[in-house]
Amino acid sequence: MKPRGNLVTERAGINFVRTAVEGAGSLFKEVNLQHDYGHDATVMLVTEGRVRPREIAVQVKSGASYLSPLNCTIPANADHLFFWAEHDLDTIGIVYDPSEEKAWWVDLRNAAREFRRSNSRTGTSIAFKKSLWNEFNTEDFASILMPTLLGEAPRVPVERLCTWVTSDDEETHDLGVRAIRARHRHRPETWSCLIDTFRARPAAQLSIQLPISLAMLLGHHDIGYLSSEIPLEVRAPAVREVLKFGPAEIAKIIVMLPDRDFDRPSLGYSLLPLFGKGADTPAIFETISGSDIYPEHVRKLAGDLLTWYRSDEHFWSLWRRD
Repeated sequence: MKPRGNLVTERAGINFVRTAVEGAGSLFKEVNLQHDYGHDATVMLVTEGRVRPREIAVQVKSGASYLSPLNCTIPANADHLFFWAEHDLDTIGIVYDPSEEKAWWVDLRNAAREFRRSNSRTGTSIAFKKSLWNEFNTEDFASILMPTLLGEAPRVPVERLCTWVTSDDEETHDLGVRAIRARHRHRPETWSCLIDTFRARPAAQLSIQLPISLAMLLGHHDIGYLSSEIPLEVRAPAVREVLKFGPAEIAKIIVMLPDRDFDRPSLGYSLLPLFGKGADTPAIFETISGSDIYPEHVRKLAGDLLTWYRSDEHFWSLWRRD
């Protein structure tokens, strides 16, 4: 008698996940098959030998039918989606490729909730990309997924995070920006990576978190870093580079604004250190407003900012960083 072919493949996926979890020091508790209604196992998170009061559930799919060269899919009927969306535990979906012995993960509870907002009575196949940050293995479980589940920044070297920042994938780029500033803001490589990426890419390919990061570097009453958080020898040269921003960079930031709101706590207010950075601010606004290389709405807002600057120079002096 031979075992069912897909059973062997299913067990390979479960065993791969178990090995990765236990290799990272956490506790893997498989759900008995007769009690499997949408979770294959639960995982008790353990960090530095200490059991955390945090448990997650996992759903594992294994085999070529769930994979393409760039993506993974997890099929789900309406009952599965309801179960994952409403369950007390975060559910992580994992797709395992037996041929490559690799796996990738997705936040299945969040994906189920998003789908059910507009499709509460139907099923779907939840598709997600194979990205730089969502491979499921022992190292990345400990350094990326577990910190994420605990509300912490990924514990990833600055060089790897910079590859995320420069990724063409929008989600990877955004995650990289937020992670590198949270984990490595004291490193000069962080600010070189962020500033160079901001200069090199068009506004449509930038996360708004990148200019926010630069505003935090310059210093902001609400969101800026304390002087103790970034060493002066790191902050000073990075600030000098941002102060060199001219019309092209400031216009790029204006393009990224979703509206014309500059009142606290709007996005525009968060970016005021960049708009009011130095003595050259009025000239930058004037150049943008008078140049037909920029879209009309950008020129109009730059003109309005210039009028505001001239009518309330004291307010704008509060944002001078030169």
